[in-house]
Amino acid sequence: MATLFFNSELEKITERRKIYIKSKTYKDFIEEVLSIFPDLQGSGLMEMALAIDGEIIHEPFLVAIPDNSELHFVFKISGG
Repeated sequence: MATLFFNSELEKITERRKIYIKSKTYKDFIEEVLSIFPDLQGSGLMEMALAIDGEIIHEPFLVAIPDNSELHFVFKISGG
């Protein structure tokens, strides 16, 4: 199982610091998280990058979720 850690903003919604995830694909991962925390639906998860074991993936839609990995949602930073 992978461990999903919530940043302080998402922790305000989930009231949890981390959860364990069974999903193996990003699509299933998002569905699993939203089924546990339906209040995250409007939180912008789909606009966030995903860090897997410290590697930030800006477009994670086709990525596999490795067993025993650490996952973090990361706000995308835009410059200009």
